[in-house]
Amino acid sequence: MPWTTFDGLRAALRPIAACILLVALIEFAKRVHLLPVFLPAPSDVFWEAWKNPALLTRNLLPTAWKASTGYAIAACVAIVSASIAVSVRALYGPIYNVGVVIHSIPIIATAPLLALWLGTGAEVQIVIAALSSQFPMLVGTIQGLQASDAKQRELMHVLCASRLQTLRYLQIPSALPYLFAGLKIAAPSAVLGAITAEWAGADQGVGAMMLYALFSYDPPKVWLSVTLTCLLAGGGFGIWAVLERIVVSWNHEVSLAD
Repeated sequence: MPWTTFDGLRAALRPIAACILLVALIEFAKRVHLLPVFLPAPSDVFWEAWKNPALLTRNLLPTAWKASTGYAIAACVAIVSASIAVSVRALYGPIYNVGVVIHSIPIIATAPLLALWLGTGAEVQIVIAALSSQFPMLVGTIQGLQASDAKQRELMHVLCASRLQTLRYLQIPSALPYLFAGLKIAAPSAVLGAITAEWAGADQGVGAMMLYALFSYDPPKVWLSVTLTCLLAGGGFGIWAVLERIVVSWNHEVSLAD
């Protein structure tokens, strides 16, 4: 079924309506004193942002920049490494296993160690964001480059297609749905990695804002930082979901409902 404007609006309105309903229920529960003191009303969180807009720009933009930079580095390294792993079978195991090992190390434990080595500047947050997001892109690219049908590869061989032509016309189009799946999963991971790294001693950023608010026991500001984290993570996922729907237009299973 072709994707229409009405279908896209309907897919977007459902989660928006659900979020509005959830916020309204929390506001009502807070007004009738059904919620604990550490859970503020949504209106208090909104007022916290409204009365100090500089607080948002001062912390949101640095985190978005560090997460995006780390994400871009991870994407380049993961895609190139996956391409090498698929092309050179002897390197498949080592590359895949290194990705698994890096992904298995807890970021909450890695951040302080890297902060001791690299300092508490933006470099350590970029590195942590890259390490947090590399594995989904690596796996997605590896699986995608191997997803082309054996009969199709045989047909390209019969047609005397070069390796570059096979890669361009068969393997890359077959890999795109897997690659976009990895990119979508990795985007929130990069945001969470950057925020976790900011806990190790950053002066600015959503993670630093969250930490300062916790130490000063400021629930509205804590939940404002949580909301900003959700917006960054969800925004990264949503951008790649929209790009996937545009680029992989031939795959009718792709839906903005993702």
